[in-house]
Amino acid sequence: MKRLIAVLLCGLMLMTGCTTAPVEPTPDPVAKMTPGTYTSVGTGFKGDIKVDVTVTEDAITDITVVDAHETFGIGEAAMPVMIEEMIKYQTYSVDLVSGATVTSAGFRTAVKDALTQAGADMDKFGASPVVGELKAETIDADIVVVGAGGAGMMAAYYAAKEGYNVVIIEKTPLVGGASAMAGGSMLGTDSDWQNELGYEDSVEALKERLMAQGHYQNHEPTVDLYMSFLAENFNWIVSEDGGAMPYNKTGSGNTFSMDGSGTGVMQTLKEKMLNAGAKLYLSTKAEELIVDNGTVVGVKATGKEASYTINAKAVILATGGYGHNRDIVPEEYLKLFRYSGHSGHDGDALKMIEAVDGATRNIPWVNRAVHSMILPSGAPQYTNMGYVVFNKMSGILINQDGVRIGAEVGHDWELLAAMEQNERHYLFMDQENYDAWNEGMSKRGIFNADDPAKWTADDYTGQPFYKEGETLEELAAKIDVPADALQATIDKFNATVNSGATVDEYGRPLNTTIAEEGPYYAIEMSVRYSTSLGGICINENMQVLNTSEQPVAGLYAAGEVVGGCQGDLYLPSSTFTWAMTSGVQVAKVVTEALSE
Repeated sequence: MKRLIAVLLCGLMLMTGCTTAPVEPTPDPVAKMTPGTYTSVGTGFKGDIKVDVTVTEDAITDITVVDAHETFGIGEAAMPVMIEEMIKYQTYSVDLVSGATVTSAGFRTAVKDALTQAGADMDKFGASPVVGELKAETIDADIVVVGAGGAGMMAAYYAAKEGYNVVIIEKTPLVGGASAMAGGSMLGTDSDWQNELGYEDSVEALKERLMAQGHYQNHEPTVDLYMSFLAENFNWIVSEDGGAMPYNKTGSGNTFSMDGSGTGVMQTLKEKMLNAGAKLYLSTKAEELIVDNGTVVGVKATGKEASYTINAKAVILATGGYGHNRDIVPEEYLKLFRYSGHSGHDGDALKMIEAVDGATRNIPWVNRAVHSMILPSGAPQYTNMGYVVFNKMSGILINQDGVRIGAEVGHDWELLAAMEQNERHYLFMDQENYDAWNEGMSKRGIFNADDPAKWTADDYTGQPFYKEGETLEELAAKIDVPADALQATIDKFNATVNSGATVDEYGRPLNTTIAEEGPYYAIEMSVRYSTSLGGICINENMQVLNTSEQPVAGLYAAGEVVGGCQGDLYLPSSTFTWAMTSGVQVAKVVTEALSE
């Protein structure tokens, strides 16, 4: 019947002269790109990032970093991660890499601009990646370490070398954490190396330096714990039959370094850890502790493609600090200073230990530091390696009035207090100092040797605020300080040097005078904050304590996540040394406990 009606209707339409309109194909809503390779530039952590993006009409086929000078092991390592995801998901709008957010943002901007040049439809190529449903996986291990910074990787390395099944998870795509951003020098107090070199030091003297630097606000039992294992664990880290980390047995004997600064140390440690058998899961965030009758027996975590239940006999927390968490950092710090720490340091472990009533101390203390320049990205950068050279010469730190404000490399707390009383601060240098400063900074990879010439050009308007003047008057005008006051400051400094004095009124050693003729240079300096000083409470066995001061069975902590080792200001090199040696220590106590 229905068929008959359809035929009659069709016949009726033909009789009346009506016909059905042809159905047009639906147009492709995605605009086609013009195939080719497009070049663009974004601003990274240390300068420009130049990329080539190759496309067909409807796909990104290749992304190449043509030129960049980002930090080895951090920004440099972040870009390949992003390239892989951009091509996989066909979008520039992939996640920024924690720990390298400035580099990531600049790189993403460059790729976006290149796609725009190609005529890409940004609704498609700017969309968030579409990730399928996560599969559920269960992993069984002896030990799970949360966080792949210095403390976490050292703990995993030691335990894996002892033959244990170790899983280490890291929420970012990169290893190293804050340790990768450090200078990488370790204190060798009372170690075999220090004693062989005849350097006079002791753990008692180091403890006093730590306590005095922190204004005796440190948690003394935690400091005592640190002192008890520092030398022994340092010996294990550098010895051939131990960690065999390639530190250099040279220098004064106070601290020891290895090539590549903190990033080099972390890349070497990662390689050794993996070779020892530890299993590393990157881009995998620990969400919560697994607790059974008060005992921690694992963690639940989320990765890119799976959610994990990781069962373990012991859990080691090494997630770093909380300096990036704006809900924890004091409001006045957020207003006055720039953050220079790791962007993944959000205090994750502080949330996790709530499940076991974990205790903390000295929250929300964070370390403030002087000697900071602002990079082109706007990020603060420590400049200690420039100051080391600078201190042996005649550069001075002045304020907006052209007056010297204190010992340039004196006690950080005193210089910090002086800087907080002024509006602006400039490192003032003659040609000799300028050359030495730039050599020290470029040698350690902070910036390139040719960058200062670009930054001091009159047409340069970005950061850093770096100025050159052929005369004192010209420079004073560029940095807006009184030339006569600046001249008086220079005359006073030179007169003190010429008097034969070995130190000046601030206690700074004197060596050379400031040149009487230009050119002169000035770079604006600022205060930054970074390292967390508070954190989780532990006992002498590195066990996490609850608010009743009782150890939580199965749960341990090491590195910056632990609170109390420092007071309200950290001692240089002591935090990196704590990360490395506490990583060894927590693995020792855990493996000994598991062997019983």
